[in-house]
Amino acid sequence: MRSNDKKYLKKALDQIEVQSSSSDFEQRIYQDWQRTVTKVEKPSNRFSEVLVLLKLHPKRVTFLLIALVITSALLTQKLLVNSQDDELRRIDALSELSLSTI
Repeated sequence: MRSNDKKYLKKALDQIEVQSSSSDFEQRIYQDWQRTVTKVEKPSNRFSEVLVLLKLHPKRVTFLLIALVITSALLTQKLLVNSQDDELRRIDALSELSLSTI
């Protein structure tokens, strides 16, 4: 910015009348800041809450995700083993039935 522009800007800003004192202005800024912060801490929908929690507690969320993956893998394995056992029992029952009819 050129020095003439700076002088003109300073002169223009000095001519602006301030309607309220500086403390009122600071109070309004602080109140606006508080409203903005409370909106961030208390989001409007569930997805936003999840994102805020993810941002605030990344280590806990990572631990929970690892635990969830391990649990789902173990449950899937258990279901597969149980279904195989059920199939073997059915085959045994059918083979015994067929042997008894012969």
